[in-house]
Amino acid sequence: MSEICLVCGQVTSLRLVEKYNKSPINYSLFECGVCGVQFWVPFKNPGSEWYEKDERYKGANENPTLEPTRNHKKILDYLLPFKGRVLDIGCGTGNFLNYAKNNGWDVAGMDFDSNAVNTAKKYFLLPNIELSGLKEYIARYPDKKFDLVTFFDVFEHIDNHLQFTNLISSLLVPRGFIGMSMPYGPGSRWLQPHDLPPRHLTRWNRTSISRFFERNGFKILYIKRNTTNFFNIVMKLRFRYGQWFSFGLVKYTKDKQKTSSVGNNSVTTTTSLNKTKIIHMLAKIKDTTIFFIPAVLVWLYLYVTRKIYTGLFVIAQKG
Repeated sequence: MSEICLVCGQVTSLRLVEKYNKSPINYSLFECGVCGVQFWVPFKNPGSEWYEKDERYKGANENPTLEPTRNHKKILDYLLPFKGRVLDIGCGTGNFLNYAKNNGWDVAGMDFDSNAVNTAKKYFLLPNIELSGLKEYIARYPDKKFDLVTFFDVFEHIDNHLQFTNLISSLLVPRGFIGMSMPYGPGSRWLQPHDLPPRHLTRWNRTSISRFFERNGFKILYIKRNTTNFFNIVMKLRFRYGQWFSFGLVKYTKDKQKTSSVGNNSVTTTTSLNKTKIIHMLAKIKDTTIFFIPAVLVWLYLYVTRKIYTGLFVIAQKG
């Protein structure tokens, strides 16, 4: 029986891929026979309040990443020597926009997470950050146009891909660019445990993302699967099995610092901080030593089965 793909809008046959029970909602993952995208049903973004309370994003807002990611660097390097106006949709705490600003770009950003917007303004002093959805932003600034629109780790969250793509196209100057990233759909679920609804609603590979954007007026210029790094595998093994090899040194050091600070209003001494850094470094060396061989075996398995990829990065140009 023919049905409608909720992402590309085409009449197609849908294949049931898997089911996921997130009480009180039962989700089903379907794959479109036309564009190849996989999407979860119910197909609905949970809204800004849900994300503001989600532990992953709450933690990122309280302890923001200050450095740009490799995808942040790649998009600006790819466009060199060109510099212009960039809008980052779902800008989060603003680390990409800060990097772009420091590299000569005129920057603006928007996010529907008020905590993220406040963090971006506080840490990076970015003035042109809006608490807004995409439609509201365009209505507020109907004449604004950008040379580059970016949306890092946003596309998998939304439930209106055709509308979203049309809106970003309207924001771009003729021949303008987009840069985007998302989880890699066929990658290992062990490496991507949070790639589930309602947080993420779609899964993409190189074919499905290329088909979708080319069908909607964009030319793919660059596409790359990003692999997990070796130390990430070490840390995943450590978080799962590390309690069996824990000597409690980090906790002991923190407890000693708390004890020594009782009755003393001064900041923790430089000596204590240096001791903490050394303990953390030794713990990292211990974990790497213990889990090195298991991590090598896991890495080889993931590489052979082509599950080593965790991210997809795309640069495209408006036609």
